[in-house]
Amino acid sequence: QEDEVIFSEGDAGDDFYMIVFGEVAVSVDGKNIQELGRGRYFGEIALVVEETKRTATCKATTNTVLLSMSKASFRKFFADRPEALADTELKIAGDKCHILSIIYHPKGIELFINFLKKQYAEESIDFWQQVRSYRKWVQTLNLENANDHKLVQARAKKLFNNFIVEGSKQQVNIADNTVEAISKEVKDDNATATTFARAEMEVVKLMWGDKLSPFKKSEEFKELMDSVGSYDIDAKTRKAGGKKKRRASVDLMAV
Repeated sequence: QEDEVIFSEGDAGDDFYMIVFGEVAVSVDGKNIQELGRGRYFGEIALVVEETKRTATCKATTNTVLLSMSKASFRKFFADRPEALADTELKIAGDKCHILSIIYHPKGIELFINFLKKQYAEESIDFWQQVRSYRKWVQTLNLENANDHKLVQARAKKLFNNFIVEGSKQQVNIADNTVEAISKEVKDDNATATTFARAEMEVVKLMWGDKLSPFKKSEEFKELMDSVGSYDIDAKTRKAGGKKKRRASVDLMAV
């Protein structure tokens, strides 16, 4: 309705809006700074910057029809399009982006690997790439078929020997109980698409904790931001969006 406030400056943000018809006034500290009309959108920062507050008040100035999308719906829409989600998040979230936004982005993972190579620490990202490829490949096969089963067990053993076995050249740092579970499935010739799933999530968490912050201070990250064309978000919003570190809600097993 005319004069209805859609959201106010300082509100928690969780929805994105597009104007079907009508007009919306944007104000900051009580001063109108912009008028938005049909086809324009607003509130998109809330979709990808965690724990951020609305940085402006948006109010309908005429009877207005809006389309809205929640953060949950946004991520569900992109659930099987991780590369597209990554590009969107990198553009909008900038240095508040998730680790997944980097490693699912073609340019992002290239630059992240280059960064890790300088630190002689690329085993986690190598493992993540290979077990993700393995998982998606196994999902196309029929483990009831003897030949398919044999191929899967052989590839699982290779991954196990290269990354999991104690003392292996590219041994990754995962929990002992995860190692034991993988070892049992591999040795029993019972490997499936999910054999390395827990380890896959653990190495992402490890990279998140150990490598993400240094990467964001690197020349490689600056190059990535220049490449994707980062969204113009003021420092206040970025600071507000950095209060909590949370895992991205995209399901690793789905992408």
